[in-house]
Amino acid sequence: MEFNFHLKMFNPLYWHIKEALRNEKIRYILVEGGSSAGKTHSICQALLTDQYEHEYSSMIFRRQHVDIMDSVYSAFDMTATDLQMKGYYHFQQDLLKSRDGKANVRFRGLDNEENIKGIGKFNVVFLNEWSQFTEDQWGQARKRLRGKVNQKFICDWNPISSKMWQYSNWIDRDEWIDLPLEVQECPSKYSSLNSEYAFKRINKAGDTIWLKVTYRDNFWIVGHPSGTGGMVDQHVLNDFESDRIHKPNLYRIYANGERGIQRTGGEFWTQFNEVKHIRTFEWQADNLLHVVLDNNYNPYVSTQIWQGDTINMRMRQYDEIICESPDNSAKKAAQRLVKWMRRIDYKDVVYLYGDATANAHTTVDENNASFFDKYIEVLEDEGYHIVKMVNRSNPLVALSGEFVNDILEMGYDGWEIEINERCKVSVEDYVMAKKDPKTGGVLKKRIMNKQTGQSYEPYGHLSDCMRYFVCTYLKDEFQQYSERNRRKITYL
Repeated sequence: MEFNFHLKMFNPLYWHIKEALRNEKIRYILVEGGSSAGKTHSICQALLTDQYEHEYSSMIFRRQHVDIMDSVYSAFDMTATDLQMKGYYHFQQDLLKSRDGKANVRFRGLDNEENIKGIGKFNVVFLNEWSQFTEDQWGQARKRLRGKVNQKFICDWNPISSKMWQYSNWIDRDEWIDLPLEVQECPSKYSSLNSEYAFKRINKAGDTIWLKVTYRDNFWIVGHPSGTGGMVDQHVLNDFESDRIHKPNLYRIYANGERGIQRTGGEFWTQFNEVKHIRTFEWQADNLLHVVLDNNYNPYVSTQIWQGDTINMRMRQYDEIICESPDNSAKKAAQRLVKWMRRIDYKDVVYLYGDATANAHTTVDENNASFFDKYIEVLEDEGYHIVKMVNRSNPLVALSGEFVNDILEMGYDGWEIEINERCKVSVEDYVMAKKDPKTGGVLKKRIMNKQTGQSYEPYGHLSDCMRYFVCTYLKDEFQQYSERNRRKITYL
């Protein structure tokens, strides 16, 4: 059979995947991005056309078999219809069987672990919605795809959380090099991805292509750049615009394809808004350094770096230093801060804030030094003058939370809070920290690290840092706020 396709049938992503499928050096093709980006559709197009041309078969996995029929199987069905290839494929349960038997598509769910066996005979394994798979399943699949030339994995997903193992244990451990956003060998001049939101990267080893796309790369949402073809879906565009205004976190994830955190309700920081409060700004060299410290060892020792601006009445969190093991000690955390200050050539006074309980003396060493004592000692040995701003007791959690929330919502007393976009762990904490319905404080549930056997509180510590800084930096304002709240009258 012979097929003829109009070039305007394909989004730019199609051409990038086709190019990677023909490159024998590439083992992994990773495709992330927002909703309505056409990720799965373009992958289906690329696989159906490429395996027809080069006579090979593909295996398609979903985490749960029950999800196959209404998701990726349906996508292949629709794509084959659009490409007018249904005469070549016979659609059976969990199988697209080609007329000549040379380009089949098999579907399986990994709720049955045995299904991962026997994939060596396939050239391409496509893990649809990669974020739903476990790291162990990914490891087993990689070991079993072997024995043929040019075998590949394709993975697609929405970046619903920055905590996904796919980032921390796979993607973020690699080094990446940006590639051109258009395909030179493409027969169409419309292969260029959106330069503002999309990217295309290759890892240092040269065996992985990583692509990010958004709805702006889908010609059936924004229209074809030629002016004809595709369509403008105004309903989808209006929905994204509504999310931008009312649900900024969803907009970041599903419109812009950025790593995000899904809100589930009951947040402690009810007035924290990613669009309103997250900014991109540079370090003000003529301003002083405010360091906030939380000494919980697990999951990490938290260090936040702030600057205050009394002229413009704003407090800015410029950076964060997350000290996980083996850096989660007073000495090593302080050394990380010293390294950071040297990088920006900071030599002035350091104002130090933090948890009052870290002032307590310890019996760990012979000098009974507190966490703060040991932390400050490292900084002073490096020649820094430290002004200790740690209070004798911590501010009441519920009241200080209300104070900060009022600043976030309406600029209480004229003050504003801005968070640098680089502070990704802090932002996740501000979104995920929950309110204790009994006390009004931060609900700190403990979870178990299966690898180390240690329990820890995943959220709340960086939120504590923000409370310590704001309520101490605005000490007089917080005192007045406390007095006003104490004078309230409630009638039941």
